[in-house]
Amino acid sequence: MNDPEISIYLHIPFCQRKCLYCDFCSDVASSEDTFFYYTNALLKEIASKKELFEGRKLSSIYIGGGTPSVMPSHALGNIMDAISAVIDIDDDTEITMEVNPGTVNELKLKDYVAFGINRVSMGVQSMIEDELFALGRIHTADDVKKSFDMLYWSGIDNISMDIMTSIPHQTVESLMKTIDEIDILHPKHISAYALSIEKGTPFYEKYLYGTLQLPSEEESYAIYKTAQAYLDQKGYKRYEISNYALEVTYAPRDYRCRHNLRYWDRKDYVGLGVSAASKVGDHRFTNTRDLYSYASDPGNIRIEDYELKKTDAMAEFMFLGLRKTEGIRLLDFRDCFDTPIEEVYGKVMKNHVDHKLAVMSGDDEERRFMLTEQGMDVANYVMCDYMF
Repeated sequence: MNDPEISIYLHIPFCQRKCLYCDFCSDVASSEDTFFYYTNALLKEIASKKELFEGRKLSSIYIGGGTPSVMPSHALGNIMDAISAVIDIDDDTEITMEVNPGTVNELKLKDYVAFGINRVSMGVQSMIEDELFALGRIHTADDVKKSFDMLYWSGIDNISMDIMTSIPHQTVESLMKTIDEIDILHPKHISAYALSIEKGTPFYEKYLYGTLQLPSEEESYAIYKTAQAYLDQKGYKRYEISNYALEVTYAPRDYRCRHNLRYWDRKDYVGLGVSAASKVGDHRFTNTRDLYSYASDPGNIRIEDYELKKTDAMAEFMFLGLRKTEGIRLLDFRDCFDTPIEEVYGKVMKNHVDHKLAVMSGDDEERRFMLTEQGMDVANYVMCDYMF
């Protein structure tokens, strides 16, 4: 199935300070020259990728990091101009930018609006001060409120907030307080991610030495289930394992993240910048994580570059699609692979239905297969059954 649309992921690898749990490709910029150096490299890569955008409609742009809001506005403006030179940016293109509380001001936001940014994802993580300190975050709960107000009054009202679960010092009660504080602000979208301990991070070292105080497995499960139930109670409908969109009955609008939905639906996207990954058809390629190697030949020094085999693409269709609460449409699998899904995964799917981990829903062309709440709780285990 050819995708008439395409998305762009733009990586800005700079931040004010690296968080203690973060293993993303990011670091503190050493000087203004670093921004200039990196921007010029990005402009070269964007121009070199022009052919990938020919004949396509731009569905979304996601500017992630790092903390993109530490980037000078003029540099970001140059990058957006370069993108618009290779593909049209329409009024309905979703353009999301990650920001951290305390890193925006009215002048920056005026520029962001002029650049076409219409959605912001704010890295909140918690509204509890000792939890923020334990994570190595440099903002306060008050910074969150001030930044949210500035965003809203700038005209960017489509705001998503990230929170974390199973973090040091967190309890069910403290999580509920974080959600309560966020709900007062009324963002349109909330992502709730469980803390993952990654190698090479300060948290990993603390974990190895037994000095990282985390909730127990039972406490973590209770926190996870509370987040799910409490967000639903607040009007945020879960549409993916970790993502919740506000349902507004008086003015129906889809506040799900279009860009991330394209990932889960295996649509095409081009990654720009250091460490950025791309999918064009079944061609996968990922830029180097080394900033200086990247800048020496932007977009051409890669740590991955391969064609996805059909069996791997089928598995990917399943484990990405089943992340969504709506699951997968059986007809989409057949259209994509010219094979009925039952011929490939029939036994596995039946086993999951029999164990109440999944259900079938709908008829004929709208027949869907989706995980139950119980299946979502053990999603990593379930997904393994679709690997060849």
